[in-house]
Amino acid sequence: MSQSEDALPPEAIELVLSTSLWVGAGSPKYSHLKTLKVMELYAAFFESVNYTFTPEDLTKNFGTRPADAPAFIQKFGDAETMSLIIPGIVESQSALPHPRNDGIVPPLFIALTIMTTIAVALRMWSRYKVAGSIQDFDYMTGAAYVLTVAWGGVAVYHSNSNGVYAAFWDQSWDTLRENYRVNFVLNVFYPWAMMFIKLSLCLFYYRMTKMDYMRWGVWVTASVTIGNTIAGFFVPMFACTPVNYWDNLFHRPCRTNRRAATIAIGAIYILTDVATWALPMPLLFQLKLQPRQRLLAFCTFGIGSIACIASGFRLDSVIKFYSYSSQSSSTLLIDAWTIIEMNIALLCACAPAVRALIMYYAPKVLNKIAAANEAKVSTEGTKTTENEKTQPQSQVTASNDEKA
Repeated sequence: MSQSEDALPPEAIELVLSTSLWVGAGSPKYSHLKTLKVMELYAAFFESVNYTFTPEDLTKNFGTRPADAPAFIQKFGDAETMSLIIPGIVESQSALPHPRNDGIVPPLFIALTIMTTIAVALRMWSRYKVAGSIQDFDYMTGAAYVLTVAWGGVAVYHSNSNGVYAAFWDQSWDTLRENYRVNFVLNVFYPWAMMFIKLSLCLFYYRMTKMDYMRWGVWVTASVTIGNTIAGFFVPMFACTPVNYWDNLFHRPCRTNRRAATIAIGAIYILTDVATWALPMPLLFQLKLQPRQRLLAFCTFGIGSIACIASGFRLDSVIKFYSYSSQSSSTLLIDAWTIIEMNIALLCACAPAVRALIMYYAPKVLNKIAAANEAKVSTEGTKTTENEKTQPQSQVTASNDEKA
């Protein structure tokens, strides 16, 4: 039979994923083994006790906490169903896919961090050299840069600690537990980095114009950004009690619909992204610029549209993660799109200042090149004149030689 014929349906994949999670969390004694291997131990245990066992047996053989053992069995309905489902998964494990993590996070982090480091450095130099001072919104951009690099560093650690395989059944509970812990840190950390990036742009726009409607737009965008940041921080922080819900999975620690809340917050992020990058566009229409300069200005501020696209892909990855399939059970794709979103947003925040720096130095560089070309032409002309002066003397010498 072909691989497609052997493949399990999505409902079965979801059952295997959830079972892997319960088996991993309920077997501290074997937390270092892959959950599929632990399920093989369960299947052998069920056969040895003739499929009859008690919660105390789970505690004795697999290290299940006494308070967790009854709830562990209840996740399957009862002990009889549990003793059927786990061996059934073991028997059909040949049909399970084994998706691998692609390792894209570290190189993506390195490449984009180099780009944003150069852009932020040029922005600060531009503000000092062209504008005459580094202002408060520049310091906000600097803070956003530090938070972005720190977030990316944690994401790189997350990528390394997540291991080679993406599906739950190919990971140990030690790996899964660390994945939950680090993912929690990233979710709590993310809103603040994005807030500083957007507020630095909003404050820059506010100082750049006196137009009332644009200033009102800045106030509204900034207010929604701050409110969404607070929500994005408190939802993952307090949606589950206790905070380390991954150590208490059998007792319903998360009573809030985290999927709906996360999607709603992500959608508002996209809305504020679009608003932030669209705010300066009316101002560009009113400026008296040459068509070429206007196009360059639109391109400078239009970099933000790429960040909006990355934000959309990030939200799509979040939705797929909550769909609970083997291909989306890893959060590393979310990490990758978040790194792209943050760094592109930073590049957009630095683009106007970098453009001003180029315009400041371009005439001087062009004048130096022109002066160098003129000096070169003058030198070549002088050499030509000297050659013409020496040419008759050479001809006289040649004539005398012929006479001799």
